[in-house]
Amino acid sequence: MKDPAAAPRSSANGLLFFGAYDPSYPRNAIIRRGWEKCGFPAAECRVDTRLKVHARYPALLWRYGRMRDASPVIFVPDFRHKDVPLAWAIARCSGRRVVFDPLVSRFETRVLDREDVPPGSAQSHHNRNIDALSMRLADLVLADTEAHARFYAGEFSVSPGKIRVLPVGFDEDVFREAPLPPGRGGIEVLFYGTYLPLHGVATIVDAASLLGDVPVRFTLVGGGQTFAEAKRRAAERPGAPIVFKAGVNEREIPGEIARADIVLGIFGTSPKSHMVVPNKLYQALAVGRPVVTGDTAALRELFEGGTHLVAVPPGNAAALADAVRSLAANRVVRERLAAAGGAYVRREFNSRRIAERLHAILRTEKLL
Repeated sequence: MKDPAAAPRSSANGLLFFGAYDPSYPRNAIIRRGWEKCGFPAAECRVDTRLKVHARYPALLWRYGRMRDASPVIFVPDFRHKDVPLAWAIARCSGRRVVFDPLVSRFETRVLDREDVPPGSAQSHHNRNIDALSMRLADLVLADTEAHARFYAGEFSVSPGKIRVLPVGFDEDVFREAPLPPGRGGIEVLFYGTYLPLHGVATIVDAASLLGDVPVRFTLVGGGQTFAEAKRRAAERPGAPIVFKAGVNEREIPGEIARADIVLGIFGTSPKSHMVVPNKLYQALAVGRPVVTGDTAALRELFEGGTHLVAVPPGNAAALADAVRSLAANRVVRERLAAAGGAYVRREFNSRRIAERLHAILRTEKLL
């Protein structure tokens, strides 16, 4: 059988998606699906994400050598910092350009948010150098917010002129609008995520402990770095109306959102939490749920507090509790926020709209 990678699959407007990336990760799926919905051509040179560099580079070169692709842009998706040097070398040999979509930097994730790498350590310098090299080699770097773009430029000495903003958005084929749950005995508040420090789950637990007098239940879905701390914190507050739910498949998340009355965003106070607008906000709003999240510079770039969602000071459990109490008591306000936020997100941040924005960026920068 003929290898499909060997078939011509490109044109002057094509992208070659390149690297050991996960095509199912939301950022990748949104861009690729939207690109195809717009009718723009795309090709793929991808290998297993588990391959280390010494095995990954030969595997990518082998796949690339079997392709007959003439896309002018090599697109390196999120988290693939270490694949940029190879993409750069191929581009220089073939007259292409490299666009890198890091989504986050390794330094900000490991050192500033997770704090599993000490500042000033050899690992800290190593991660910073990988960030700087990958972003400087690329012809164009994408950032999900202006705040993130400023961080890349200042932290890694990347020219601001080569950074452009492309919001995360959502996959409309997965997260579809659903009516708010009918009136019932209590209010369901949902958080889902991987318990990164930027999520601020401790703030959520503390807020829940302040709402013992309100008919509300917090369901916390997922697991990760701060999960054990969150469970310990909840155990120390026996009156907190919290249910921990681990092991939910990603395909079940839209259903979890649809069952909720209110969905929570992020409330962390790390530098990273002030630079990102995470997937969950777009997803929950797209389904049609009122969202409460931390008020940050990045959030204000894209959303208006009080119109599209409710924004509270990050790390402030009392403010979060007050917001949930107010929403729980007023279905009309929940409906208004869900309608306004949902309509805005479905119009401006669906996969096709994100792809159109990317196409416009590449045309403006004369990469297509």
